Formats: sequence, C-alpha cells, structure tokens
Amino acid sequence: MITQKVFDENLVGILGKTPLRVAVAVSGGSDSLCLTLLTNNWCKENGVELTALTVDHNLRSESAEEAMTVHNWLENYDIHHEILTYTGKIPTSNIEAEARQYRYKLLCDYVKQHNIDFLFIAHNQDEQRETFFLNLSRGSGVYGLCGMPAISQRDGVNIVRPMMIFTKSEIKEYLTNIHQVWVEDPSNQDDKYKRVRIRKLQSFIDELELTNERIVNTISNMQRVRDSIEFFVRECISKVMEKQEDKIIVNTNALLYYPEEIVIRTLAQIIRENSNKLYPPRLENLELLYKKIKSGSLNKGITLSNMKISFNKDKNIVFQRETGRNQKKPLKKTNI
Repeated sequence: MITQKVFDENLVGILGKTPLRVAVAVSGGSDSLCLTLLTNNWCKENGVELTALTVDHNLRSESAEEAMTVHNWLENYDIHHEILTYTGKIPTSNIEAEARQYRYKLLCDYVKQHNIDFLFIAHNQDEQRETFFLNLSRGSGVYGLCGMPAISQRDGVNIVRPMMIFTKSEIKEYLTNIHQVWVEDPSNQDDKYKRVRIRKLQSFIDELELTNERIVNTISNMQRVRDSIEFFVRECISKVMEKQEDKIIVNTNALLYYPEEIVIRTLAQIIRENSNKLYPPRLENLELLYKKIKSGSLNKGITLSNMKISFNKDKNIVFQRETGRNQKKPLKKTNI
C-alpha cells in the first residue's frame, strides 16, 4: 500500500540529502502522475522547488491535447508544469527506442539548463520485473539482470526512480482513492512491443511462483555481484591502461591476468568512456573481442562503438576513435 510516509522514507534513502530543485517526468499515465503528486507533497514539506515536465512526442494526433490535460490537472495542485515539444523527424521504425532517446534528450537538456539537481522517473516494481525478463530473453549477463537502479546518471543528469518499491496495482489504487484520473497509453496494450507481451504473461509467471518479491531479491543479488565486478574492473583499469594523446594502450599480458568477466567488463568500460557512447557494445561483440585478444588474432583489428581496436607491434591493445565517426548527430531543434 502506498502512503506518503513510505514514499518519503524511500526517497530520502535514495537521495541522501535534500536537494534545492527537482524535476519529475509526467506523461499523464498512472505511474508518473502518482509520482508527481507524491513528490509534490514531499517538496512542499521540505522546501524543494518542483518542476513537472511533459514531453509531447508528436507521435499521435491527440498528444498535444493530452499534454494540456496533464497541465490542467497539475494546475489544480499548484504544480509548476512545462510541456516540451519534439519538432524533429518522426521515426517510422524502431519507434519505441527512438522516442525514448529524444524524450530523455529533451528532459535532460531542460534539467541541465535550469540547474535542477535530480530528474525523477516513474518506473515501478512491475516494470523492474519486466526489464529483468526482457534482458533474460536477450541472454544478458549479470549487468542486464541487475535491472534498473534506483539512482543513476544519464548525459550528466542524476536520474532517480522512487516508485520501484510500488506495484502498478498499488499505484492505481492510490490515485483512485484520491479521485484522480489518468491517461491510458494505447501502446501499453500493443503486442508488437516485446515488453507488452512479457507483461501479458504475468499470470503464467505468477503460477511459476516468480513473484515480484523473488525477482527483486534476484536483482539485489545480481547488483551485489555487479558491485564486486566493478571493484576489480577499477583495479584492472588502473593497472593495465595508459593514455597516449589520441589513443589508449592496454597491456595485453596484464589484462589477461584477470578472469574473463573482469576483462570483458574492463573492455566495455574503456570503450564506453572513450567513444562518447551512452552504452557499451553488446555483450556478444565484447566476447568476440576477448577471444581475438586471447588468441592473438587481433592484428587486422575490430571496430566497436566507432573505436578501432587492434594490436601494436608489441602485441599490446590500441584503442583509437575512428576519424569522422566520433561525433553524435544532433537532434533537430526542439521547443523548450
């Protein structure tokens, strides 16, 4: 059951200290609307400045009207609300992923421009479970099975997910009890999205006793494993990596001293941090790179995340960004 007290205690545990300003992403769906109202109560109690942000994706003809509906709802609660409208090219393929990218772009740009400390996102416990099964279906390793963290960074912005201790049914019950309606996104019922298909298997999953609680416990266990791996990855990087102007040199023998998982995660971190990419290469590509390094067959090199990776004459590994391919394509101008 959702109470303000439970929400506040969880939020304080995530943040550690009280910020000056926070923003919350609100689509008008039950999750984000519930998060906004709970956050508003907490902000008023603690003297924190709150801004609610709605992204109008322009994917559906009614999206602008829905954004204004959310604006009117929040006005009743005296919540400062801004609508961020995407005016770029509308994607025709991989729509969900593309929309997510430009949604975060708009949100993060606004947060940075207005010196806001945290951006709150409304992922709930059910979505955490769906993420676990989605990544499991892709053959993910430890990192994929860690699920979504309660706090993380994206493009220099602190992202906080305070609702992951609550289920979808608890969220809807809370809003019903305070007589607040919400918007139902039709894409949440569209079977073309794998996440939706997983969601519709929930009753079958429950029969296998794979409850939210057990999945959350598994995620917690995976997170401890991930933290241990990251400890040794930091140690590995400090011992094997050397930066030389526009390239990075990694001592092959020192790298291969470590277990395979540590080596793969070390390679992933080096590539991600030096390629200007948000995410590291796919696990199968990293595994291929590891095999080539271990077998000594990297002479012709391999390209991952716009980085050329090859051996030098001493059989050490050279990482170098490919000329002309290291710049991200900017999104078209948006209204903020």
